[in-house]
Amino acid sequence: MKSRRMQDLTVLELKNYLASSQHKTIIIPYALSEQHGYHLPLDVDIRNCDFCAAKLAEEIDCLIAPTLNYTFSGGMLTGTINVKPNTFSNLVGEIIESLALQGFDNFIILPGHGGSESMLHLKESLRIQKWLNPMLKDKMIIMLPIWDFSPTWTELFKTRDYHAALAETSLLLHWCPEVVRKDMIQTDVEEVAERLRSDPDSYQLRESFTELSQEVVQTSQRDDVVVGVMGYPEQASAELGAKIEAEFISNASAALRKAIADADDARKSGKRIIHDNGAALKILNEL
Repeated sequence: MKSRRMQDLTVLELKNYLASSQHKTIIIPYALSEQHGYHLPLDVDIRNCDFCAAKLAEEIDCLIAPTLNYTFSGGMLTGTINVKPNTFSNLVGEIIESLALQGFDNFIILPGHGGSESMLHLKESLRIQKWLNPMLKDKMIIMLPIWDFSPTWTELFKTRDYHAALAETSLLLHWCPEVVRKDMIQTDVEEVAERLRSDPDSYQLRESFTELSQEVVQTSQRDDVVVGVMGYPEQASAELGAKIEAEFISNASAALRKAIADADDARKSGKRIIHDNGAALKILNEL
């Protein structure tokens, strides 16, 4: 196949792929334009998912849907384009329904951005979508964060290295070093930088009128966050980026091959894994 990117194919080539493919699998990458300090471009997250999707598609022999370049960050620094999580989740759901009608069976959602609000909202939204749409019952949807399949990246979280820092800077030094401005590396004043390393969500200012846990809080970005780097980008290297990429491709492709085979067997046999419903009175834990 000349290209794994769905957008590069003609309608006839796509029809032939769906007719001949043993497993009708497609990767749906998503990310957004977001500040990544003074040393990295706004499209870091987009590059994260695009480079990884290209390598992964070759490994598991599948296609890549056009990258969705808008989601929710929550940050408010210049260059960040926010889309509300419900808008984003509805769009991904409709993309999956459209691709499912065309014959795809397995959907690998590849986030280039790690925002917890968008990821949690998307996963729950898709669960409910499968609940309400019988057409999706035999379709497998997998959320595949890059960091979940790279032990090195996971360990960096434990060292308080998060956004626009060691991992992301290293990946771009590996993929496209020409866009990294190492001489422009800068963090916020030390007190703020230390707070962001200790709690990456501490860029948020949350305010309320009362102490009631039931009140919906007002959220904005703290005025003291100017750069927004959360970690240690000055330690980055292309070698570390290559290691993170290799771990992801090896571990994710092995996991996906097994998942796709298991899903194919389950579709034929009708067997499913039944999950425990958990606490009976969930309403007591919701607020």
